[in-house]
Amino acid sequence: TQNPHNIDPPDYGAERYAPARQPLVANFDISHEEAAQRLLEIWTAQNQLERQDWNARRDVEAEEARQEQDRLLRQREDADRLRLQEEEAARQEERKKNRNKFLPFNDVKVASTIPITPSPHALRKLRKGEYVELHYFTNKGLAEAQSISHSVDDDALALLQDEQGLHSFVPIAAAKAKESVIPDHELTWPQIDEATHRLLQAMKECGWEEDRVGAHLQFWMNLSAHEWRHDPEDAARQALIVYQATYRRRWHDTLGTASSFNLKYLDEEALIKI
Repeated sequence: TQNPHNIDPPDYGAERYAPARQPLVANFDISHEEAAQRLLEIWTAQNQLERQDWNARRDVEAEEARQEQDRLLRQREDADRLRLQEEEAARQEERKKNRNKFLPFNDVKVASTIPITPSPHALRKLRKGEYVELHYFTNKGLAEAQSISHSVDDDALALLQDEQGLHSFVPIAAAKAKESVIPDHELTWPQIDEATHRLLQAMKECGWEEDRVGAHLQFWMNLSAHEWRHDPEDAARQALIVYQATYRRRWHDTLGTASSFNLKYLDEEALIKI
């Protein structure tokens, strides 16, 4: 269809339009010039309607084209987003399956001494705020953690029974670590001295509240400063060891209850009864 905006009006005054003018001249008793003008007015009115129709069609077509362009754009964006999500999921899966490939490292020289870290099992319990035996932080416990970490597959699992009699699968490294744990009441004072400052540091690094760390620090300082600590009788020194084992465990067990207490206050009466 020709664009009505580009059509020039006919020359109705020309001789070839005389047959078109004649009915107007005869019926309305007007001159050929007036008839030509009326024909032009009729054509102009019709052309104006055609222009409006043309413009309306062009507007509809333009809107349809815009919507189609938007649809294609959204389609491309959705495809790009899906591709990025799939690539990210693949990267995450790769990181999960091959974690060691993506572990960060510090841009510094190698340390003159290699730090020894506690058992991952002990650190997991500390991060949860749970009770952890001092053994894990003694020289022996740290050496065992190093030995196990180099000899056991991180993904290997073992079936263990907990204190409530429930069975669950745990990493073999954690199972091996638990097998060799020496209870707190069986530790020696040198072992306790080895472990306490390391445990306190680990508590801080695992996000323990300052007042809890401080209570434990004061607890062990009070025990170390107690007169029985250097008593020639083994029984007196052993009583302090049993006290610290019993009451540190009890502190954990009573948290959030009416029986909770501040660990830093030594109960001399309870100590005498041990």
